[in-house]
Amino acid sequence: MKAPDQEPGEISREVPGLVRASVVAILGGLLIGVVGAAFRAGLGWIEARHLVFTEWALSLGWAGWLLPILLGAAGAGLARLLVRPQPLAAGSGVQHVEAIMRGQAEPISLMAVPIKFFGGLLAIGSGLALGREGPTIQMGATIGAALARRFHCAKAAMVDVQAALGGAGLAVAFNAPFGGALFVFEEVARAFHLRLTVVTLLGTTSAIVTARFLVGHAPDFQVVPPAPGGTWTLIFYTVLGGLLGLLGVLYNKCTILGLDALATLRTWPTELRAALVGALVGLVACIFPRLVGGGDPSSQAILLGAVPLGPVLLILAVRWFLGPLSYAAGTPGGIFSPLLLVGAALGALFAMGCNVLIPAESSLPVVAFAVVGMAAFFTGVVRAPLTGIILISEMTATNTLMVPMLAAGFGAMLTSSLVRGEPIYDTLRRRMLATLSRPKTEEGRSSGAPRVG
Repeated sequence: MKAPDQEPGEISREVPGLVRASVVAILGGLLIGVVGAAFRAGLGWIEARHLVFTEWALSLGWAGWLLPILLGAAGAGLARLLVRPQPLAAGSGVQHVEAIMRGQAEPISLMAVPIKFFGGLLAIGSGLALGREGPTIQMGATIGAALARRFHCAKAAMVDVQAALGGAGLAVAFNAPFGGALFVFEEVARAFHLRLTVVTLLGTTSAIVTARFLVGHAPDFQVVPPAPGGTWTLIFYTVLGGLLGLLGVLYNKCTILGLDALATLRTWPTELRAALVGALVGLVACIFPRLVGGGDPSSQAILLGAVPLGPVLLILAVRWFLGPLSYAAGTPGGIFSPLLLVGAALGALFAMGCNVLIPAESSLPVVAFAVVGMAAFFTGVVRAPLTGIILISEMTATNTLMVPMLAAGFGAMLTSSLVRGEPIYDTLRRRMLATLSRPKTEEGRSSGAPRVG
């Protein structure tokens, strides 16, 4: 992350238009606060209904299995159909926000907001293992860019505002204002400067205040702040981070492999490909009804220490593949929530495995390692360690594990960098730009869109 030294003259060049950009950031924050809160509430309701529906269908016997499969196919197919007018609304959308920040792409129209909103509800609500943060980040950025143009902000100010409100969208998705703001500086912009800092703070503040007024202040996960263990356990936290850095690189490769595999079905309409993925996820729902969707209930169970070794292994085995498979469908949806569940499972398994080998009086705290595992795996996948640490601390409302998360973050950054693993959003952005540069033939529109990611 770059923090440029600004001379007084350089700072003064950012001051004109700063008030206008600040007003836009506040208004945009209010809007994404309302939209993001509605999206969160809608997802909570529809995911609960999906579980009730699946359990009812399974009570009908073998014939009932067809219903979750059909629901998954229909939800994913319809969500992908919504994306057809705006292919850049597919997938997470973070890579598009970053491309705008780097001058490699232009903002898309406000039509992307309802597409991401309803497409995300359809996709995640029908069982796809996707995160709510992708839609809220891109919705926030799109709202910010549209407002900046409406208020006749300069191009540079518009770019900063859209990035800032993307971070505000992340803050609303996870009730994590500091994590959302830091995401802008560490991942999206990879820089600090006056206007970006001001609009990020204003946009995030107005968004989180609005969202909390509508959906409450409770953190995403209810966790009794765990003790990290003795100083000697930092060795284990560092080893865990190193392991998760390598696994993060592997997870990224699985995600890209899923996109490539589905793209080979060139003769199939993109909606049919998405329906196939939805049907497969529906089949998984028939076998493991509680392991599909965003994954927050499973993460919460692990963080309560209520999941023994066997079920944690099962969660990891299913969700490791379900996340990349779901993302390959090309529907609106992010990767944060699914990878956090994988990280929690990996952290818990690491502690459980170590506890088999070390004396009982020196046993590692499983919940603490699960929390640290979330931050370390996030670092391995996204390569934004500070964002991961702050984000997880806010989501769990605990600050007792800051030092272990720093140690694990170091391990994850070290190993993922040593094996030259590319951060996931760099890969997705490169693929998106390659797709945009290809000639827009009829075949290119149908086969290229899923590669946008």
